[in-house]
Amino acid sequence: MGLMVPHFTAPSPIHGTGLYSRNALVEGAVLWVFEPGLDWRVALQALQPEQRTQLLHHGYINPMRLDEVVVCGDLARFWNFPHPGEPANSHPSENLVEGEAVIVASRAIAAGEELLIHPSSDADYPRKIGGRPHPSLVVPRWRPKHQPGLSGGLGATQ
Repeated sequence: MGLMVPHFTAPSPIHGTGLYSRNALVEGAVLWVFEPGLDWRVALQALQPEQRTQLLHHGYINPMRLDEVVVCGDLARFWNFPHPGEPANSHPSENLVEGEAVIVASRAIAAGEELLIHPSSDADYPRKIGGRPHPSLVVPRWRPKHQPGLSGGLGATQ
């Protein structure tokens, strides 16, 4: 699993390196799914300051697990947030795999377009964009609608 669509990395006008879709995608397309063994969780308390800086740069903090950083083992680590005031083209869905949201396309995405993740996906986003979020990025933290223990295919919690 991990990244579920053909993709590539290239320089980003937003920040350093970006993640781009190789093909056109439809709204609702599944873009990323947590894969144990490829992606991993690390307790923030266990990290030395330099390790924390590096892992937080390329990882994210699940708003439901504030004491861990999730690090993607594939190129998903280059997913950027949109510029303040601009919409993302992907977001966390209500479906969970291993407690992590399945990321889906928020709208149709053109081939060659940078994949931009909604800031609600990362409890650490204010720090990543300079400490103070733009008012348009102040959003309620993402919360799954599925309750733990319920089944339902890809949306099941594990």
